[in-house]
Amino acid sequence: MSTILDPQSKLKRRMVLAVLILTVVGTTISTIIHRLELNTHPLHLINPPLFAITSLILLIRLYTKPESLQQVINLSLFQSVMFVVMPGWFYSLKAFTSSNISLVDNLPPISSASLMLMTLMLITLRPQRLLLATILLWIGVAGPILAYFIFNPEELYSLRGLDLLISFGPVMGTQTALIFLHNRLQSMVESLYAERLQYYAQIIELQSIRQKALEQAFTQIHNGPLQTLALLQRDVQTQQISQAEFLQRLNELNTEIRAVGRSFTDENNTASKSVSSPEILESATLENCLRLGEGTSIDLNLPLHNVLHEVYSLTLKRNLPCFQTIRVKVRNFAPITQPSLTLEMKRDLCLWLEEALCNVGKHARGVTRIVVTGEESEGNYIIKVQDNGHGFKPGKEQQGTKHSHLLAKRLGGEFRRESLPKGGVICELSWKVVPMKK
Repeated sequence: MSTILDPQSKLKRRMVLAVLILTVVGTTISTIIHRLELNTHPLHLINPPLFAITSLILLIRLYTKPESLQQVINLSLFQSVMFVVMPGWFYSLKAFTSSNISLVDNLPPISSASLMLMTLMLITLRPQRLLLATILLWIGVAGPILAYFIFNPEELYSLRGLDLLISFGPVMGTQTALIFLHNRLQSMVESLYAERLQYYAQIIELQSIRQKALEQAFTQIHNGPLQTLALLQRDVQTQQISQAEFLQRLNELNTEIRAVGRSFTDENNTASKSVSSPEILESATLENCLRLGEGTSIDLNLPLHNVLHEVYSLTLKRNLPCFQTIRVKVRNFAPITQPSLTLEMKRDLCLWLEEALCNVGKHARGVTRIVVTGEESEGNYIIKVQDNGHGFKPGKEQQGTKHSHLLAKRLGGEFRRESLPKGGVICELSWKVVPMKK
């Protein structure tokens, strides 16, 4: 079964595969050369072929199972350390215990292997483990060799002795210091990257807040001043109204517009403060206040059925012409068992109910009865607004209807608005209810 790796892991896997291939080739050549030598030490006949076999096994595993990348890396580093550390300790102890054997004449070329191993660890190990692993490798490889030279300084006069001293002393020490610097720089880069991501996340969240504020502003204007203005325009065109009534309704329109303007000012002040304060940003995101079209505010922390009842009561008090002829009002909002309703969902549902009621107050001519309910049925919660007016004529889909369909889509439910056979209109929004866990 193939495993999908991220680009960084793919690159690391290719690099480890290349290193393992070179290791298999190099140790195989070394095995052949030692086999052809006369009087070869037994360790030279065991170490290279064993290294070649284990590297080949790891190569096959990584090639066939890409998901084992980290496991292969750990095993490769472990075997490399063992095959580098063991010869250093073996020949150092042998030179210590025998006066006829010198370290510089018998030690295999492990200095280049140790430097390559440190480079491999730099690429493959995590920064948290890299520095400790490098120090331990330095102690494990260079410790016995440098200790031997302290007690046998005469071997430093040879070119091989001087080369070993420089390789396992200043060079490995410098590489360890560079690895420490690399870790520090990588930590700084990761910190700057995390800060930049957090900054962009705050910008995106602030843009989301402003987008939601614009949507709420449109709904508030649509359900408030635009409703009043549309009614005033229709009445001026269809009937004669007195100058006093005309001025009174203009004053009402002016009041509604000013209320909307005050709400915009408050939201903009909150949003501007939220840029420098994450706590204020969170409180702005979770704003628990709903402003209706005429400027009234409702606490969204109340249960949904209580909030819907508030919207119903306040909206029917508005001075809309068709509300004046209603004689029978039936309303019932049952509690909802869905515990996961967010404040934004409550706000959208309440604004939808307000608009549906305003449509009755503005268009339902001859209405005498209105039924507004919210109840659960067959796993759905249904909000229904029904009147017995003259109905409506099918025509071009208005902005409010488009908004209702979008809301139903966000909720994963359905919206319908249609004329009834015996007169009147039914407007209904339903969505699946997530049951409360017992």
